[in-house]
Amino acid sequence: MKKRVHELAKDYGVNNKEFLALLNDELAIEVSSHLSSLAEKDIEKIKKYFDNTNSTKAEKKEKKGVTLKKKFLEEDEDIEEILEEDTTSKKKKNGKKPNVKKAPVDGKNDEKKKNKKKKGRRTDFVMKTVESAGSETIEEDGMKIIKIRGEITLGDFADRLGVPSSEIIKKLFLKGQMLTINSPISFDLAEELAVEYDALVEEEEEIELEFGEKFALEVEDREEDLVERPPVITIMGHVDHGKTSLLDSIRASNVVSGEDGGITQKIGAYQIIKNGKKITFVDTPGHEAFTDMRARGAQVTDIAILVVAADDGVMPQTVEALSHAKAAGVPIIVAVNKIDKPEANPMKVKQELMEHGLISVEWGGDTEFVEVSAKKKLHLDDLLDTILITAEILELKANPKKRAKGVVLESKLDPKVGPVADVLIQEGTLKIGDVIVAGETYGKVRALLNDKGERIDVVGLSQPAEIIGFNQVPQAGDTIYVIQNEQHAKRIVEEVAKERKLAETSRKTITLESLSEQFEHENVKELNLILRADSRGSVDALKESLLKLSNDEVAVNIIQAAAGAITESDVKLAEVSNAIIIGFHVRPTTKAMKEAEEDGVEIRTSNIIYHITEEIEKALTGMLDPEFKEVYLGRVEIKKVFKVSKVGNIGGAVVVDGKVKRDANVRVLRNEIVVYEGKLSSLKRFKDDAREVIQGQECGVGIENFNDIKDGDIIEAFEVQEIKRTLK
Repeated sequence: MKKRVHELAKDYGVNNKEFLALLNDELAIEVSSHLSSLAEKDIEKIKKYFDNTNSTKAEKKEKKGVTLKKKFLEEDEDIEEILEEDTTSKKKKNGKKPNVKKAPVDGKNDEKKKNKKKKGRRTDFVMKTVESAGSETIEEDGMKIIKIRGEITLGDFADRLGVPSSEIIKKLFLKGQMLTINSPISFDLAEELAVEYDALVEEEEEIELEFGEKFALEVEDREEDLVERPPVITIMGHVDHGKTSLLDSIRASNVVSGEDGGITQKIGAYQIIKNGKKITFVDTPGHEAFTDMRARGAQVTDIAILVVAADDGVMPQTVEALSHAKAAGVPIIVAVNKIDKPEANPMKVKQELMEHGLISVEWGGDTEFVEVSAKKKLHLDDLLDTILITAEILELKANPKKRAKGVVLESKLDPKVGPVADVLIQEGTLKIGDVIVAGETYGKVRALLNDKGERIDVVGLSQPAEIIGFNQVPQAGDTIYVIQNEQHAKRIVEEVAKERKLAETSRKTITLESLSEQFEHENVKELNLILRADSRGSVDALKESLLKLSNDEVAVNIIQAAAGAITESDVKLAEVSNAIIIGFHVRPTTKAMKEAEEDGVEIRTSNIIYHITEEIEKALTGMLDPEFKEVYLGRVEIKKVFKVSKVGNIGGAVVVDGKVKRDANVRVLRNEIVVYEGKLSSLKRFKDDAREVIQGQECGVGIENFNDIKDGDIIEAFEVQEIKRTLK
């Protein structure tokens, strides 16, 4: 029987990273991630290793003549400190790492050790620290706490409880429930059983692992290793409002003149120094790219600079850029540019942005506004000082000592040197010769270039660089990791390719109906919307109508509301934010329609406002927690119990009140005390299956997972009806 790596790691109380290292390095079992499956022979090999390790610990402890239990009582020290003390002293003597002896080849010694365990040798206090290390079973104040994620079988539960599964099966059989080792058990039943063994059961939510966690590439940082890192700044705003000119002035170099039409054509990242502190700037070709990277999990930016021209004011793309920055959840600094122009009106910019939720600090808000001129280089120092102050408040820190981790900003295929990637290092230090992996690509760093095109040997925290050495062109937004060797990289790349292919085929479209189901299962209580209308007045009217639908339990969250056609930018923002696009008297562009179809984003358009509000109201109603009402059906009295081979006990009964249905919920009452609650497994009239039996009629009943029915028991039948709720 095959098992996944993470399941075995939990069984042995070892975290995924350490367990992967043990398999690859110590036991020569090649696995690429904690999701990999292990064959039976590998599982047996691992079992022998842990059995041998635990037996070796017991023998060493016996030779020393002092049991850990005695030492614990006498010296009042922690068990884990004692184990550390013993292994450290042993290591000093022979210079070897303790407890890494492999399992014996012949298996005879191993069998003897197993027999010793069977004879009653106590090793529970030795294994306590290993058991507590797992995420499934922990111990607090002498009480064992079992965390259950999803469905659990009786056998798995018994293992975590630390009792033989046969004991649990017997206990349930005496209660009339016939279950096997592979039978799934409910959370309520697990709770009931745990109480009998002085344990508690907690429900643990299923957590979707990120790329680094999935392949054990993330390493936990120690507080003493963390140092201050430079902030990463993204420049955003309307076209021709001076984004690149502003960055150009800060860098004191002319990027604009080398580009077609003076517009940025690719993502670039640059680093400057102000007051002895570094600041990294990322210049994007548009907010679509900013969000596109965030859609793939690359949260690059620490602070967003929104550039608005003082002579032009807030434009449609300004509003879009603002929406993307807000969706990313990063602090926003407004740079009011072109104040040197005669028609400049910074006050107008502040007033217009106030309508979109950005209120200046001078006016009692929390958004910093800095008036600058990129052309005349006015107040640039003030902007940089504001960035450094904001970064200081954010307390940005990272570990430079670990293996490097970063994100691919942009990539291309150079005809001379092959695949090239612009990356930003977020953690650790990248060096020439490091083996790297990013999404479905891997390689070895052959050359590094800084933002000035100069060759360098190392790349530090928040520093941009160009990497040469990938086997293929990586995707922008992919996370880059430095790993042990190329063999490991190849295995990771293979698994990532499989997962992405599977995710692509199973990707769900975002619709009001699918979101209602998602809300029901995931307990989400917010509906994200992007509004587009033919005029500003229509936008305000629609926005006000939809916001009125919110109540204490569910809410409408309008990410963006603007006048104009539905564009590709709206679709990209909707995809990232899991939102629905609503159009009032407007239609999507051809490109937007195609992109929405590809990305699975729903666009709903209408020329009647109440049609829109009705649809949203229905979606919000589906988000409300349902109310349930129990409806009494009838009672059945057991007259005689018959034993049927391979089926169990069947009750010969008569309906004494109301009726009973085949799919009804039932309670078994004995002397008016509830002894079991479940569902009917069978309902018969004579030899035929019956859908319903009414008062005065005889029938045969069987109860699902309950075999302990007795003469005179009363079976109460009932239904649970869901009451439809409304917002009002």
